[in-house]
Amino acid sequence: MSPDAWSLLDGRAERARRSWTETKSALPVGERVRARVLATIRFGVFVEIDGQPDALGLVEIATLPRGGELPAIGVYLDLVVVNHADHNRQVRLRPATEAVE
Repeated sequence: MSPDAWSLLDGRAERARRSWTETKSALPVGERVRARVLATIRFGVFVEIDGQPDALGLVEIATLPRGGELPAIGVYLDLVVVNHADHNRQVRLRPATEAVE
């Protein structure tokens, strides 16, 4: 990942810390969301969740289709919240099986 991507995510990490309680309430486990890819890294994809600009979402590579390329920056994904990582204030997501309306 480029240094620019790290600085982008670092700023988002602080916003995620400040809004963590509200984020968990707004994005319960099982919630279907649409999100835009911000950065790709060797273990997954960081995303911005529609309607939750302070949330930091992570789609781990193990949840993505095998053998494919990671989604490009700027692409929108249909996802489902699978858990909340309190230690780093990330919303963990996986691809949804059906499109989000």
